[in-house]
Amino acid sequence: MIRPDDQAVKAIGAMVRQHPEALAWVESWYRHELENLPHAMNTPALCQGRCQVLGELVKFFREAPSMAAKR
Repeated sequence: MIRPDDQAVKAIGAMVRQHPEALAWVESWYRHELENLPHAMNTPALCQGRCQVLGELVKFFREAPSMAAKR
């Protein structure tokens, strides 16, 4: 993932604090993709890539509020 600038970190941190359901939605999407990964027969690389990106987003969304507070 490319490093977000300070404004993006602050905006996403505020979004997660004000709308925690957005984080919950991304986390559920990530879990859904992980659950379906073992069954991906035609395009496993595509599914793996999607899981990796979603995992990075979930991690960033979780950390964004504390990162924004430090900036």
